[in-house]
Parts: sequence; C-alpha cells; structure tokens
Amino acid sequence: MSVEEEKWRLFVAVALPEPVKNQLHAWCLDRRKDWKFRKWVHPADYHITLQFLGDTPVTQVQALLDGLREAASEARPFRLEAAGVGAFGRPDQPRVLWCGVDGDVDALRHLHSRVIAVNSRLGYVPEERPYAPHITLARKFSEGEKLREPLANKGLSFGDWTNDTIMLYRTRVTVSPMYEVVGIVSMRK
Repeated sequence: MSVEEEKWRLFVAVALPEPVKNQLHAWCLDRRKDWKFRKWVHPADYHITLQFLGDTPVTQVQALLDGLREAASEARPFRLEAAGVGAFGRPDQPRVLWCGVDGDVDALRHLHSRVIAVNSRLGYVPEERPYAPHITLARKFSEGEKLREPLANKGLSFGDWTNDTIMLYRTRVTVSPMYEVVGIVSMRK
C-alpha cells in the first residue's frame, strides 16, 4: 500500500498527566476482581476525546495538525479534574465504565467546538449526540454477570491539572497501549 493510500484511525483528545493516570489505574486495579469488564483500558491510553475522526488518509495528517493549531490559537490553558465515576448502559450490566471530568468544563467544551469547526472544513462530520467529556476506564461488561453495587460515585477525585495541549492520536488495535501520539499542539501563546 502506498503512502497516498495508507489510512490511520485517528482521534483528537486531551491527554492526562501521569499522576492522574496512576491514581485512576490504582483505583481500577482495586475493582477488577469484583467488576467483570472484559476490557480494561491500559493506563497509558487514558484520555478525554475531543473528536473521533476515524480512518484517515496519512496524507491528511498535516492538514489536521494545521487546523488544530488554528483551534489552539483561539483557546487558553484551563484546569481540569478527573472526578467521579459512572457507567453508560444498564445499571446492572454497563457497557462502559468511565471517570468524569470537572474543572473548567466550559473551556473544554469551547475547545471541543473549535476542533469540530476546523475539522468540519476538512470533511469530518461531528457526532450527533451531545458532547459528554469523560475518561473511559473499562468496556464490555461480561455476559451473565450482574453488578452488585452501583458504579456512580461523584465524591472521588483522581487529581487535577492544567491542560495546555491538543493531542492527535492514532489507534493501533493490535498492540497495548494502543494509542500512539501523532501530533501535539500547544495552546500556550
């Protein structure tokens, strides 16, 4: 396959600092024996998605990074906190276990909007569902299992940080960790 034909599965995200990843991972390790998810996310792969792009020609990467620089030029660094946990799906058989996002969520939503706007000019279509920032911790609750306790817990905090970058990641499904940094765009002026 030539470079012109090669495609990468890409997404745009906010990275988490190592101390926050470590706290999330320690919390997940304590729950793995009781919460029967088939796929626990590798701690190096924790992130907050801004936009999923899907299969993208490699030749499009530079245009994406240029657009992300434009989005970053209209943003400023902002504080975030990894806080609370919850689940998507049925309460007794959830599809996804996640950590919530607190802090300057308005700035995060603004950044999401800017990323969507610049990428739409390149033909990327935003999701129809409302933006729900979160950090995925686990997926695919085991068939036949039932949760004995609710997953929702808003009182937990895993740390806070100042976000000053936009990340472009590539998904490589055959390796772990599976997300590879393709580009980093700074929001610092």
